[in-house]
Amino acid sequence: MSITSDFSTTIQDEADVLSIAVMGPTGTGKSSFINLLSGSNLGVGRELESCTDEVQISESFSLDGHTINLIDTPGFDDTKLTDTRILNMIASYLALTYSRGKRLAGVIYMHRITDNRIGGISARNFRLFRSLCGETSLCNVVIVTTMWDNIDISIGEERERELMTKESFFKPAIEKGCRMLRHNNTLESAQAIVRSIAKSNRSVTLQIQEELGRGLDITETRAGKELCREVFEQMERHREEIRGIVVEIQEAARARDEESRKELTLERARTEAVIARLQEDSANVTRGYHDALSKLEERLKVAEASAAAHCSRNFMAPGSGEEKNFGHRNDHAGQTHSPIVQAVAATENSNAVLEGKLAAAIPIVGFWGRLAVMLAPFSLTWR
Repeated sequence: MSITSDFSTTIQDEADVLSIAVMGPTGTGKSSFINLLSGSNLGVGRELESCTDEVQISESFSLDGHTINLIDTPGFDDTKLTDTRILNMIASYLALTYSRGKRLAGVIYMHRITDNRIGGISARNFRLFRSLCGETSLCNVVIVTTMWDNIDISIGEERERELMTKESFFKPAIEKGCRMLRHNNTLESAQAIVRSIAKSNRSVTLQIQEELGRGLDITETRAGKELCREVFEQMERHREEIRGIVVEIQEAARARDEESRKELTLERARTEAVIARLQEDSANVTRGYHDALSKLEERLKVAEASAAAHCSRNFMAPGSGEEKNFGHRNDHAGQTHSPIVQAVAATENSNAVLEGKLAAAIPIVGFWGRLAVMLAPFSLTWR
């Protein structure tokens, strides 16, 4: 993640920052979309391999006078994380921001137009997404179709019509106020999508935020119930697979096909391990959610303390004038007024500089900025 540090930037009013969550299956282009708009450097996966394994916040960027942050989230079909852990990560982030009085401006849900149909994983992803959002927030949701440069336009348009008009696809959500737009992998189309949310000038509370905000356990939320149902169905499918494998093992034994019997035995063991993992995850949903929330709260406290200490130490020095002039260059002397900037220039590669830049970036974008720094990977790049 790349965070811009500009010592001459004034502290923004947090209420002016529009925050938009970007969700959807793995491989739909969420991180690429965010990087294109914000100039961030969020990890981008290849094909269907997930690269987003945590909630990440983009650099702030301006559009039509709005300051905007985009929130990158892993998909429920993540190749590295279980669905239970993903729900806990997303839910804890949404609950924390909600408890701090921060509201989303909207949500973007991404879908590959190259998918032949919305079935299996895609349908499951969208069901979980809708259970997170709830029905009343759909007017703040934009479904974005991607990968238009990888499909014949006539085929893409036919699939788009199907997605919009069939009850089993996106029609029910569209009838409740959800919009559907294309992303053509250009900055112009990406800006048009974000602009459609920003211009509505209304915030949204997602259903899971409201549910957790009034004290429901994560398993009692609509999303939690939907996930538990999905996990139960997964376990049943795997048990059915094992029953089939057992039959094949018996047949291989009768045929004295030792090689096939060994391969099938290994496959049975792998499937049983998957079931055991699903059982463990489903049994620890509540604990996992509270653990994720506690970690976020602790990291935010550290970020806030760092920001407060930095402001007190470097920006409010009595009589120094730095609170007004930090970062501005004295052209006559050929040097900067700010000792912070001088220190950065003198010791660019030191850990102290990294900490100074980190702390300096925090107050610039308020609460969302502290979250961005808190959630950023340790390795930061600076523009």
